[in-house]
Amino acid sequence: MSVPVVNAARRLADALLRPNAETVDVKGVPRTYRPPLAGAGLFGVTAPEAYGGSDQPLPVMREIVEILAGADASTWFVWTQHHTPVRTLVRGSNDALRDLWLPKLTGGAALAGVAFTHLRRPGEPAVRATRTDNGWRFDGDLAWLTSWRFADVFLVGAVAGDQIVWALLPLAKLSGVFAEPLELIAMRGTYTVSVHLDEVPATDADVVLIEPLDEWRATDAERTADVSPAVFGVTAECVRRLGDSDAAARLTAELDDVRQRAYGLQDAAGDRAERIAVRAEAHALALRASAALVAAGAGRSMLVANSAQRLAREALFLLVQGQDADVRAAQLNVLSAPAG
Repeated sequence: MSVPVVNAARRLADALLRPNAETVDVKGVPRTYRPPLAGAGLFGVTAPEAYGGSDQPLPVMREIVEILAGADASTWFVWTQHHTPVRTLVRGSNDALRDLWLPKLTGGAALAGVAFTHLRRPGEPAVRATRTDNGWRFDGDLAWLTSWRFADVFLVGAVAGDQIVWALLPLAKLSGVFAEPLELIAMRGTYTVSVHLDEVPATDADVVLIEPLDEWRATDAERTADVSPAVFGVTAECVRRLGDSDAAARLTAELDDVRQRAYGLQDAAGDRAERIAVRAEAHALALRASAALVAAGAGRSMLVANSAQRLAREALFLLVQGQDADVRAAQLNVLSAPAG
C-alpha cells in the first residue's frame, strides 16, 4: 500500500526496529524511540486531522501493525497501547481534556497507555470507582498494565455500578499507586507491571467518558473475535527469515489465504463464531511458522541473540493476548486436532 505513513513505518522498521529487536526484547523499548516514531507520524494515525492526526482507515492501520509487529513486537505493543486512549478521547464527552491531551498525544510530546483487560472478568469488579465530592476514587488491582516506563498517562477503566468510568491519569505520579514488574517469558521489553490502586483520586476533569459496562463488553467481545494484524506480522516475519524455501512457499500460501479470509470477515461483520475460528487458525499458523524458523536455525535458535526464539515467544504471547473463553475454546480445538 503506497501511503506515506505506511512507507514511513516500513523505513523505520528496516532501519531501526528490526536491527535492534533482540536488544529491545531484553532491555526494553528505549525512550529514544519516541522521536522517530513521532517523526514517522505513527502516534497520530487514529486521531482526527484537526488535532494533528492523519485519521487513517482500517486497511492502513492493519498494514502498519503488521509492519511494526513483525519488526519488533515489543515496540509495536507499547505503540498500540497509545491508540486506545486517543480513540477514547475522540469519542469522549470531555472537550477540555480532549483539547489538552490530543495534540500532545498525536505529536508524540506525550505517550499514553491503557488498562482495561480487568473489565472483561465476570464476577466482582477488579477495580471500582466510588463517587467523591469532586470526582471519583479508584480502588483495586490492574493485573496487567503495559508501558509503565514508556507512557506519561494511562487511560484506566473502573466500574461504578453498571457503568465504566474512564479516567486519564498520570499513574506513576499519584499517591496510592503501587506497581510490581511482571516476569514475562515474552514481550519483556514492554514494561508490563501489575498495579494496586488504593484510594487513587480521579477528578471530574480527568474523566474522559462514562459508559454502560454491558455495552462496552458487547463491543469488546466483537473485537476479540477478530485476529490481530500483529499475528500476521509475526508470521510474515518468520516466513521472510526462512528465505527461498519450500517451507516458506507453503507458509506464504497459507498466510495469504487466512489473512484474506480474516480481514474479509471482519469488514463484512461476519458471523462471530466463524471469525473466532479463523482467528484460531491464524494463531496456529503463527506458531507453526515460528517453530519452522526455530527448526531451520537448529541449535543457534536457542541463543538469546537469535531472532527465531524471540519470534516464537512473541507468537505464544499473541496466542493469549486479547483472549476470551470463546477464543480459548476455538484455539484449543485447533491446536489439539490430529495432524492431517
